[in-house]
Amino acid sequence: MALVDQTEIVRKRCRRGKPSIVTMIRAAIVFAAALGVTAFALWLKQETPHPSPAIAVRESPLVQARSLKSPLQTVQSSGLAAYGLKKNSVPLPAPAVEPPPPVQEKVANRVLPVWLLADIPEFAETKNAGLSPAQTLEQLRQSLRESGARQMGQSVRFGMLNLSELLAIDSKTWAASLQTPVASENRASAMLLTFYLTYLDRAGDGAGVKALRQAMEQGRSEESAVREFILSGRSVADLEREMGKVFADAGVELQFTRRGGLAMRP
Repeated sequence: MALVDQTEIVRKRCRRGKPSIVTMIRAAIVFAAALGVTAFALWLKQETPHPSPAIAVRESPLVQARSLKSPLQTVQSSGLAAYGLKKNSVPLPAPAVEPPPPVQEKVANRVLPVWLLADIPEFAETKNAGLSPAQTLEQLRQSLRESGARQMGQSVRFGMLNLSELLAIDSKTWAASLQTPVASENRASAMLLTFYLTYLDRAGDGAGVKALRQAMEQGRSEESAVREFILSGRSVADLEREMGKVFADAGVELQFTRRGGLAMRP
């Protein structure tokens, strides 16, 4: 008969009525979790926002978030009313008033063609100075030499801006050309045209220029006055041919050049 350890048998009998350690740990974990969930639910149910900031600090972030008011609710209505009253009481800046345009001084020369304004004063005094036609023409040739004309024996040759462009040039274009190489040509071309109309055209008494000045001072448009008193039934090409022939007989050979600018309609 085999010997049996009685001590081990007694231990097994004692453990039969007791739960194992693993089972007890699992039960403890489940109980603790259930207890925590129950406590958290009771705490949320009883927790309410508190009006005092000192107590609200100790409340949960969730409760504090629910207790916040919108920005419009945090501003008192009386404050809004006071702000509105203050805003309305501030005077608005007066609207900007544009100054009236300056009244243009009524000076006759300001409304005349720019090519006529470019007349050189010494030529206007030749008749009063008692100079002969030959002396007057020599004075003109000398002015052209100073403006770049070529000496051709007893005559001079000069490149002049064609009349269709010269008659159409305005004060803005004239002023813009003052700082360019064409400024000298513009001035000499205007001088030649004014000289011709004043001393060589038709009767040589400058009647067309005088009538032009008077008509434009009375409000006549430049183009209308030029056509009636300067062209006088001639086309621009006709006037250019006449001018070239008369000057050639006087020892001034003109070569009319084109720049491609605005031109007076034929």
